[in-house]
Amino acid sequence: MDTQSDLVDLFNHYFEVVPADTPEKRLQCYRLRYEVYCREGLIPGFHAENYPEGLERDRYDERSMHCLLMHKPRGIVAGTVRIILPAPDRRETKFPIEKFAGDAFYTDAIAFENLPRAHLGEISRLILAPEFRARKGEDRRPHGLTEDSQSSAGDKGRRTANARWQGPDRRRGVPRRTFPHAILGLFVAIVRMSVEQGLSYWYGGMEPVCARLLRTFGIDFTPISPVVDYYGPCRSYLGYVPDIIENIYRTHPQVWALLTDNGALFPRPGRPLAL
Repeated sequence: MDTQSDLVDLFNHYFEVVPADTPEKRLQCYRLRYEVYCREGLIPGFHAENYPEGLERDRYDERSMHCLLMHKPRGIVAGTVRIILPAPDRRETKFPIEKFAGDAFYTDAIAFENLPRAHLGEISRLILAPEFRARKGEDRRPHGLTEDSQSSAGDKGRRTANARWQGPDRRRGVPRRTFPHAILGLFVAIVRMSVEQGLSYWYGGMEPVCARLLRTFGIDFTPISPVVDYYGPCRSYLGYVPDIIENIYRTHPQVWALLTDNGALFPRPGRPLAL
């Protein structure tokens, strides 16, 4: 890919971010979460029999923003993500990873009293539909990131995978891709929701392999805990959003253009692009 607009154009051709701001759209989020977490059984502790309505939801949904990632050519849901927001009435109310892993946070990596909790959110329920994680190994993780995903990031954002979302690969019977990875579409949603809510910090609980592979797109979080048992092996991460966006700008300019709407959501940092 030779220009920053290529990745943006590809995304706009194949995908659309849709705020789940109605009860009907939220049900689509909950239904996909049920299919992936409960029926596929990709996350320990989510048993289908505990969700008789076929919807996976929890008490954090009411203080969250939700988005759908739609695949435009097929008109289907490709993924969903939510950001858990500060409790509106009690800012000191803990986020999920603080509740379940906070005692294991590195004392030299985070000071709760210094975090602007009104501008802190937790990325959660980062999920792709099965059709969009159909390559080898992707079906074992809700987000679809595997060691093979690293090659899809290309050389500092200048290459894409040599396949398309338009039809089956004749050799493997899986979707072919030109867009690097649908996970980037969910991060488009995350950035938009964060700007709307004025968030400057992200919490995230994920497997270290997920964090490592996100770095191949320039999305670099700081680990703030060892691996703990939080619905399976999980490490807590913290990210300062302006620093993450600037790192993406320097290392993966096409991804930066996609996530920030060519700088409309975040101003261009005052330094040359690292091309």
